[in-house]
Amino acid sequence: MDGEQIKKIRKALKLNQTEFANKLGVSKRTIISYEQGKVVPGTKEKILKQMYNEAFNNSVPEAYFNTNNGVKLVPLISIRAKAGFLSGWGDQEYIEELPIIPWEVDREYKGNYVSFEVEGDSMNNSNPSEAILDRDILLCREVQKHHWQNKIHINSWDFVIAHRDHGVVVKRIIDHNLKTAKLTLHSLNELYEDYTVSLDEVIALFNVVAVKRSRRR
Repeated sequence: MDGEQIKKIRKALKLNQTEFANKLGVSKRTIISYEQGKVVPGTKEKILKQMYNEAFNNSVPEAYFNTNNGVKLVPLISIRAKAGFLSGWGDQEYIEELPIIPWEVDREYKGNYVSFEVEGDSMNNSNPSEAILDRDILLCREVQKHHWQNKIHINSWDFVIAHRDHGVVVKRIIDHNLKTAKLTLHSLNELYEDYTVSLDEVIALFNVVAVKRSRRR
């Protein structure tokens, strides 16, 4: 795919270079270099081909949740977007306006997925294999509400919980009380105390299935 084709895709999507860079998961400078003729890596070219379909074949926004050619395009909730997420989740128009980032995957991922940028150190501990750090990006799968009536598989995952009062948090669930419909949330950082939330106050619940470590350290 040459620079002129890339520029045509961007213009067909009515995006400036910064917006286009966000969708592709690269910097604005990288977009400029692509449009000037720099060779595009194979992974990015797969994403550009999907964007081409979106631009010229009227692909639906739900395609962002689909896996094609080993790349999954997933909406990103940045730190700045967390407040809007609490009221916007479930609104297709809101989802369409989010930037998307690519994830390389080796199998079909079913369900609704979203990426979250981590804020804070509540899930940071001395074990690198399980710590979740500030500015990490999480790939998360929605646990739909009809599953909340049954015992959640709390031993298999960490979770992102969107709560009416606590906001969007990353925690480990150490207890799901079916009788009281409450979750006990635990931080890996020992400086943070456990606390309990009612599922009635939870807007959305997600399994953390993959982590991208931020390079901004």
